[in-house]
Amino acid sequence: MRILFDGRVIQDHFPGIGRYAFNLALALRDLLRPNDALDVLVARSAKNTRYDLNALTSQTAQSGLAGVHVIPTDAAVFSPQTALGQLPASKIDLAHFPYYIRPYVWRGASVTTVYDMIPFLMPEALGSARARLTVRLLTAQAVRASRAILTISNASRDDIARFFPSAKNKITVTPLAHDAMFCPQPPAEIERIRAKFGLPERFTLYIASNKPHKNLVRLVEAWKELVGYWVLGKGDQQPTTNNQQLIIAGHYDPRFPEAKTRVKELGLKQNVRFIENVPNADMPALYSACALFVYPSLYEGFGLTPLEAMACGAPVICSNTSSMPEVMGEAGILVNPASPNEIAQACLRVLGDEALRGQLRAQSLARAAQFSWRKTAEETIGVYRLVASG
Repeated sequence: MRILFDGRVIQDHFPGIGRYAFNLALALRDLLRPNDALDVLVARSAKNTRYDLNALTSQTAQSGLAGVHVIPTDAAVFSPQTALGQLPASKIDLAHFPYYIRPYVWRGASVTTVYDMIPFLMPEALGSARARLTVRLLTAQAVRASRAILTISNASRDDIARFFPSAKNKITVTPLAHDAMFCPQPPAEIERIRAKFGLPERFTLYIASNKPHKNLVRLVEAWKELVGYWVLGKGDQQPTTNNQQLIIAGHYDPRFPEAKTRVKELGLKQNVRFIENVPNADMPALYSACALFVYPSLYEGFGLTPLEAMACGAPVICSNTSSMPEVMGEAGILVNPASPNEIAQACLRVLGDEALRGQLRAQSLARAAQFSWRKTAEETIGVYRLVASG
């Protein structure tokens, strides 16, 4: 079987999807049979500072067609060539497109990964009305053009089936996993990250974008409640701004300034810090250093960020919505993301109980160990073989 894997999303513009595509391709490499080949298409001009594409071919088998071949192309992800299907198709048994923007007139067998239904359930996360309509139309096209749909959680499977009932029987769930780099970091690395970003001894962390569905305004409002508790001497934190810091890290989209505005309105500039565009290499140490990781997102197709935090041994509080209970299991504390008070009370409970934090750290590590990219790849290649054979 010869597989075309559209790896053009392995680039800095797609931090989450690129991580999925790279790790899946890497794990698929080790599952190829002697007469299999995986051709990974990559965008020649795309900026990629995160992933070593040479790793995909470093262990290529020497017999038959087995192995991975990286194929550079000038066809960018958003180019007309993608929409028109002008990508290499000769001798391909199956193509996997890990993004909804794909060749919609592809003549051979194809699989598309659809991560979530945010464009349909929370369209405000996409900005303009034109962007919302475009994404919805192209997602519908991708679903129709694919013989099989991969998604990343049971919650997403159910949402896709709700909006596309005719696709229900061609959806397969292939859960994600965390990179091997996400693991508890040594004290020296934690001290390095504290010094680099000027972090206090204890801080609470959020890492992700600031898009509306991430629910940062309510997190800021919850933090205002916590600051009030600490001023009154509640919990084991002393009423000083040094150890009351909430660190909001990750990609910052200037279209959505609401969280920063709310910080200013509530007088929390000493208590809430924004660290934009944290390098990928610094993320494991940030997770490892935090006293608590909080993720109040309203909707996630999977919730990879909480899984990364758990893999680093962080105590985790996250939302009880969409896919996040599937990812968390019983390892962390689930809260109603629509309630700043419930978020605040959960934070106060964890930050005020050292024994509970230790228990949650152990549970995080145990839960994260249940996910692996090999499992994801095994389930994915099983779909490939079914689609290619029929």
